[in-house]
Amino acid sequence: MLHGGPLRIWSAITDPDHRRAWSPLVFLDNPCQLGETECTFAIQGITRPIRTPARVDQFDKPRAFAWSCGIPYLFTLEERYELAGDDGGTRLTHSCTLRGALSLPFAAMMLRRLRSLMIEADDRLATYLRWRVGQPARGINRQRVPSRYRRKAR
Repeated sequence: MLHGGPLRIWSAITDPDHRRAWSPLVFLDNPCQLGETECTFAIQGITRPIRTPARVDQFDKPRAFAWSCGIPYLFTLEERYELAGDDGGTRLTHSCTLRGALSLPFAAMMLRRLRSLMIEADDRLATYLRWRVGQPARGINRQRVPSRYRRKAR
């Protein structure tokens, strides 16, 4: 359960400026429409971010948002957010799925790290939303976002 209504949480998940303020792993170039886009993985220990083609698979405002990247039938990563609630609070379900022929060997290596990254992302989103409660629903004002919620430009 998160503070705020589904539209506020939807904006935090899909708006690139909001997402940049809390997301620890992946930045989508254009998360606001269905179809092809690109994403950037910012992985600790790697000095240069990894860019790859991605696809926004579901954009059902304000109920569900899903995107995926990878090579179909070989290895794909899908991240999904499902929202339910009202202005009193929103239940957010966040999941990641690995699919394809190589998903099982990669899952064995990546599962613990992927889980910790998801927990970190969920905690950062919840903290960001607690800070944003009571703020206008307009676009983010970068001067008013505390520095601990912003990532350094790479």
